Amino acid sequence: MTVSSVDPWSPSPAHFRAVVFGVLGIALALLFRIPAILVMATPFAFIAIWSTATRPGDEPELVSRVSPRTIREGEATAWTGVLSDVDRVDHVVAFAPSRPWLETRPPSGVVATNVNVEELTSTVSIPMRSTHWGRHDIGPINVVAVSSWGAFRWKALDVGHQVTTLPLPEVFDAAAPQHRANGLVGLNRSTRPGDGSEFSGIRPFQTGDRLRRINWRRSLRSGELHVTSTYADQDTHVALFVDALADFGTSGGIDGAASSLDTTVRAAGAIAEHFLLRGDRVSMQVVGSRGRSHVPPASGRGHLRQILDVLAAIVPDTSRSAANRASRDPIPGDALAIMLSPLISPAALERAVSIASHGLTVAVVDTLPDDVHAAHDATTELAWRIRLLERQREVRSVQNVGVPVIAWRGPGSLDPFLREIARRAAAPRLARR
Repeated sequence: MTVSSVDPWSPSPAHFRAVVFGVLGIALALLFRIPAILVMATPFAFIAIWSTATRPGDEPELVSRVSPRTIREGEATAWTGVLSDVDRVDHVVAFAPSRPWLETRPPSGVVATNVNVEELTSTVSIPMRSTHWGRHDIGPINVVAVSSWGAFRWKALDVGHQVTTLPLPEVFDAAAPQHRANGLVGLNRSTRPGDGSEFSGIRPFQTGDRLRRINWRRSLRSGELHVTSTYADQDTHVALFVDALADFGTSGGIDGAASSLDTTVRAAGAIAEHFLLRGDRVSMQVVGSRGRSHVPPASGRGHLRQILDVLAAIVPDTSRSAANRASRDPIPGDALAIMLSPLISPAALERAVSIASHGLTVAVVDTLPDDVHAAHDATTELAWRIRLLERQREVRSVQNVGVPVIAWRGPGSLDPFLREIARRAAAPRLARR
């Protein structure tokens, strides 16, 4: 319950008008002896007396909640308020003001409901649909209980609710072979024998072999125990680097156009989901966010939820200190590094070159939208064109040192990169010590 303020029962403007018209009309009718005025004023006086006699005496109690509090983009949640002790209350009205990226039903945000006379309770609910990732405040919700004839009103202001909208990962799949890894847990076949699911051969029994590995057909034919050997399963450590230093383009939510940060966040979620569901380990570092910026490597669906929570909490930090802090973050060991960035700030490309210089396999995913335009001001437009030309030069220089820059196009975006590193996985690499 997060009710911040409550106004007790008070007369409404309708009740004030009924009292004024009733008293003033009867007085004028008696003073000037005009029956027509008495006929018109009597209903107002009758309603005013009736409303005063049936005025609620007890103060209602409001208990509210938002469920669910964590949703995906495009999904809906609902604010629900339950009023108890609503004796002599005619109906209850709730109003949710317009909030960015939250669509209410109805669009006006006003919902009215009647009172359950038997239980003396009233439940009012306002469905809401979130159209953009992030953490969104709900409210303040205005709740008004109204007596008969709308004569008296009780008001409550409900604040403090928040809903977390996780980014909806874009459709992504990688059909190319996976990166060479040193782990022994996962879905990728290793080149060394071990406990796994990929058949390697049949060999004589040795001390330490498990009984469930005994190949009874071969053992009965040869007269000696033989076991089925397998290749060890291996996993891949995928290190994601998310550039959140700035946002370019116009964001239209889940139903509209995507800005650079929208594409970056959703692409990071898609890549993380793809590799985590394969049994691989994924870590993430966010460059330029004011909130949490590091997620250690792990695997499983619970870890995917942790990554999506960090992505949903991203707030761009345009200060230079954010880029300086990113350069001091530790670089993971043997990992497949993927940098997602619109490549407007040179810090992202410098970070990618630094990772590659330590011997890691790294790729840069370009998430800048194709339809980004500067302001209508001629000077700003010229400066933006110059920056794009500088960006092209920086991208070429990074590609010349062996770091591929790939435009994000959804499914199959990383297939050429993964095929290339699978082809040269066995080749020796030169690393700086």
